Amino acid sequence: MAIETSTGISSDKDPIRAAHIAVREAMLGLHGKKIDLALVFSSIEFARPDVIKLISEVSGAAALAGASSLAVITDNGIFRHAIAVTLLSLPENIYLNVACAKELTPSTIAGAANELGGQLLSSFQNLRRDLALIFSDGLMRDGSLLLSGLQERLGTSFPIVGGSASDDLSFKKTYVYFNREALNYAACAVLWGGKLSFGFGTKHGWKAIGKPRRVTRAAGNTVYEIDGLPAVNVYKEYFGCDLNKLQIELKRISILYPIGIYQSKEEEYLLRNIFSVDENGAIVFAGSVPEKSMIKLMIGTEESCLDATRQALEEARSGMEGRSINLALIFDSASRHTLLGRKATKELEIIKNGLDKDTRIIGLYTYGEQAPLKTFDYYGKAHFHNQSITILTMGG
Repeated sequence: MAIETSTGISSDKDPIRAAHIAVREAMLGLHGKKIDLALVFSSIEFARPDVIKLISEVSGAAALAGASSLAVITDNGIFRHAIAVTLLSLPENIYLNVACAKELTPSTIAGAANELGGQLLSSFQNLRRDLALIFSDGLMRDGSLLLSGLQERLGTSFPIVGGSASDDLSFKKTYVYFNREALNYAACAVLWGGKLSFGFGTKHGWKAIGKPRRVTRAAGNTVYEIDGLPAVNVYKEYFGCDLNKLQIELKRISILYPIGIYQSKEEEYLLRNIFSVDENGAIVFAGSVPEKSMIKLMIGTEESCLDATRQALEEARSGMEGRSINLALIFDSASRHTLLGRKATKELEIIKNGLDKDTRIIGLYTYGEQAPLKTFDYYGKAHFHNQSITILTMGG
């Protein structure tokens, strides 16, 4: 049996009225069927506790999960100011459990993620586990810690796919939605099991430039030295400018010229955005950068981004092995949206044209993506990505 889905969306300026419109529209599409899960994605002005509480109460959903976003992605288009509610009705042979970790800090995130994994497993004692779907605060300094904590409980090779919430590129506050709450500094996860069919693909399209370099001193997501010199020298040398100019141009440089971490037997590098540059020349990245790892500067273009979308979709489709795709979840980096500009709609067209017309598409723009790499050495192990597009296909 299939996973039945229905989406409602509204751009009404009144957040409460918009939530009513979106959830009612989604409910009409399910024709009175039981609602096992509500997925909610919204632009930042709809990220309010009363909005999420209303959706939970009106829909009667058994569970709710989601996040705030720069824009909402649906099969009907990309909406910069909207709230979208996708309701799922599952067949009897597919089941799920939803849990949340709150008040996350750099010192507690790994332990809290481990506890989150335990909460997810609490109702899966003698049941098959297939996949974990995760949403997390997009302003956590090192998203890699969340994955490592979850993997301690779920297993290193267990597939985890998801994204970090975003806002309107102001980088002030992002939200995770869990049941009746809209939360900061939190992570929400859905554990799936049973006869679920799924596939995923993750690509970015950025290309390596310049010579390879070695990270000679680093801790977590802070790189102090590259090739024995202050880390910032890599960018000072390439752009021929001083630290002050780099800090002024940081957002543009981070999008167009992230670093790529070499992964053995992997076609693409694992990208890292710059979070900040310290006065002493250390660079803080959005995810961990291992000491002694080999890195390169990277560069992206519009066409290479769109090629990556095609490749990610092909991988996600191939994972379904010919089974029907009922739902496609898109986790697309906000950096890609900035780079593509008006061509962001072209990315959605590529996805729509590669799926059946009745496949529901829903997604968000992220400040980081979680997904496994697909090589012999890394297959199944999820990594924290920047500037990638991750496509998750699901069916019964």
